[in-house]
Amino acid sequence: MRSTFRVVAAVLAVGLLALAALPAAAQSVAPPSATPEEKAAAIVRPSVVYLEQEWTAWVKIPRNSSLYFGGYVNGGSPFTWTTRCSGFIVDPNGYVVTAGHCVDPGEEGARETALMFAVQWLIDNGWAYRRDFGYWLNEAHLSWGVEGREKGAPADLAAWVQRGVAAGGLRTGEAFPARVVDYQSWSDGDVALLKIEETDLPSILVAETDEIDIGTPVLSVGYPGSTDQVTDATYEPTFKDGQINSQKTREGGLLPVYEMSAALSGGMSGGPTVNLQGAVVGINSFNIVGETEAFNFITPASLVREMLAANGVTNQLGPIDEAYRAGVEAFYAGDYTTAVDRFDEVLGLSPTHQQAQELKVEATKLKATMPEPKQKPAHEDEGGGGGFPMWAIALVAAVLVAGGVVAFALSRRKRPPAAQVIPLAQSPAEQEAVEQAPVNAIGFQPPAAAQAGTGAPRASAEHFCSHCGHQLGADARFCAGCGSAVA
Repeated sequence: MRSTFRVVAAVLAVGLLALAALPAAAQSVAPPSATPEEKAAAIVRPSVVYLEQEWTAWVKIPRNSSLYFGGYVNGGSPFTWTTRCSGFIVDPNGYVVTAGHCVDPGEEGARETALMFAVQWLIDNGWAYRRDFGYWLNEAHLSWGVEGREKGAPADLAAWVQRGVAAGGLRTGEAFPARVVDYQSWSDGDVALLKIEETDLPSILVAETDEIDIGTPVLSVGYPGSTDQVTDATYEPTFKDGQINSQKTREGGLLPVYEMSAALSGGMSGGPTVNLQGAVVGINSFNIVGETEAFNFITPASLVREMLAANGVTNQLGPIDEAYRAGVEAFYAGDYTTAVDRFDEVLGLSPTHQQAQELKVEATKLKATMPEPKQKPAHEDEGGGGGFPMWAIALVAAVLVAGGVVAFALSRRKRPPAAQVIPLAQSPAEQEAVEQAPVNAIGFQPPAAAQAGTGAPRASAEHFCSHCGHQLGADARFCAGCGSAVA
């Protein structure tokens, strides 16, 4: 009996497995096989921006300098130069975070650069020897003046925030003038907050905790300037993968930093380093010059949160970000219909959203390769819909019927043969009487003793003949069927 149940259970299990497999087989297109890094990059990409800083500075040497040169260098003209950095939007209302040294007009920023230009100008024009470059630079830091158009003011800065967009299906860019809301120099933390007068911008979330385990995979994002020397300039940032190697401090233990293995290069300063959920864990800050290995450091997210809080800025996602992220989730889950709907929602709010345009095109292509669902008759949707499919019900019924048939066949095949009644020793006359006796309508039912295979029958309430099985009357002394004496 147990073997029969095992067979039936096996038949049902096979049928149910087939039933479970059918919906998966009906979908001919699998979700795109994306790594966690690719998905994180898709989430982060819209909020990453390219920064360009144009500096203007006049350098004045005091008349008491040992150089015997007094007044403004460079023939009284200012020095002008451009620096490039990266950044990321933290609020849809136009707040951008970058590295502090990118917009620092002080000793660790524009002032130092202007003084280096001035010393080089003096060497090129015969006022100093090249071997004395370091000596004159040290004096410059101590007593020379660097100022903007207004005397006594620091070097002038014109900053621009640029991001990639798509117009008419073509990639392009848009630039916005930015002002510096707040900054910390490199030795004070290396964080800066900028503001552009735009709204509905894509933004990114800053991680709420600084607890990052050693070995955590990360992506560092930015615009390395060196790539423009060998490739066409675009607004597509570079994503460098790596991991957190250690947590350290600098400035005598005052400032925490993370060391990581993700490669950084000039121009990526100020860009975000994110975890694989797309949250900012740090700002690309500095590396060690001359090292052959990747020793790069990021300012932790805690300093970003402090600056945002100090300036009353809320790190948040906007409606565009919510719709875009929902589209990304649906896209990488293979739900292309939902993905297209969400990207349409994004483009309704921001028609130039480059990543939404590109992912919508890809989702539309993948959706077109999927089989269209068959139209169901109207009566199938009555009663609230959402019921179990009829084809699935039919399959389950077929499996159950097949299981029943198999069980019945097995039970018939393995049923033990009917018990043979071996009568007690009889004379030839008695045997002939038994053969000619009428058969009871319900078939032959031997007494309990004969079923048990014992000898003489035991009296029972039914009172049958022990020779031929004929039912006897309560007071019968001889069997009417065979004529044998009743014991």
